[in-house]
Amino acid sequence: MDGQVLIIHPYDKSTAFLGRIKNHLQTEFPENFHYFSIKPNTASHNQCLKTIKDFSPDGLLLFMGHGKSNCLYGAKGDYYGTLENELVKAEEPDKYFYEDNFINDQNIGVFRGKKIISLSCNSNGQLGRNSVENGAKVFLGFGDLPTSIAELKEQGEESKSGVSLGKIEQALKTEINDIVKKSIGIGIKRNYTFSEVVDLIHFVTNQKISHYLVIQKKISERKLIANYLYTFKKEIKIFGNGNEQVMG
Repeated sequence: MDGQVLIIHPYDKSTAFLGRIKNHLQTEFPENFHYFSIKPNTASHNQCLKTIKDFSPDGLLLFMGHGKSNCLYGAKGDYYGTLENELVKAEEPDKYFYEDNFINDQNIGVFRGKKIISLSCNSNGQLGRNSVENGAKVFLGFGDLPTSIAELKEQGEESKSGVSLGKIEQALKTEINDIVKKSIGIGIKRNYTFSEVVDLIHFVTNQKISHYLVIQKKISERKLIANYLYTFKKEIKIFGNGNEQVMG
């Protein structure tokens, strides 16, 4: 196995659950693993961009966080969006910090020569295409990833009799974590290409869907969970050369 793994994970309480992917890969590949947790301040974001730019073209860059079709978000302070207290803000500016336009059209060149998996909402659109057009070797993007009750409500879901959005949220967090960490881990060990990793993600996801529909018949939310997992795998898209190995 040649190359390295670099995980970029902007601080944000709502994506803390993705730390399980980091923990798994760090345990599997301790000698080849690098983790950059972006802090909620400008200096940390600038340092992250430099780290990405300097990262090996043979390695795998895994971004885990929020995003939309044309950009990736950065870190978010714990108090952002709450009633601002000027005294507290002056003492702890990081708590109110939010970078919602971290990697975009203007600095997408930082991915030049890199191999990227972006576990972020709607990275299967303009962001992935622009990355490759600006020199990335390959970019694997995902569709909408509803992993909070608020995001499920945005999808039109609401708690009905016998249906809990909390259970759907927890199931999606658990399963997406498991699918991604297993697929990337196996892909690295077996020198898979990006296309083969996507095939593996589809296979593992299908197993999860079958488990809910066939085995977990007592779970009221099982069909909704299965539908979201189906959408999760269906919307994965590769930009660039899918025959690039994940590492090496």
